Amino acid sequence: MRTKVRNLLRMGVSESLAVTCGSSGKSYWRNAKTEGIHIALNNELFQKMGLISLRDRWVEIHYG
Repeated sequence: MRTKVRNLLRMGVSESLAVTCGSSGKSYWRNAKTEGIHIALNNELFQKMGLISLRDRWVEIHYG
């Protein structure tokens, strides 16, 4: 639980939201739908990691 909160704080989530998300008893799958996780794991992060957007790729294939 502490690791989750610490990582969320490091990724820019506010303290109250990080504690709420990090201490949740929900499974990872259900917790993924929370606001704190959406703030921490946004599209910009995935672009920095070098991942491509499946939506953008689909649009490129079908309309580009």
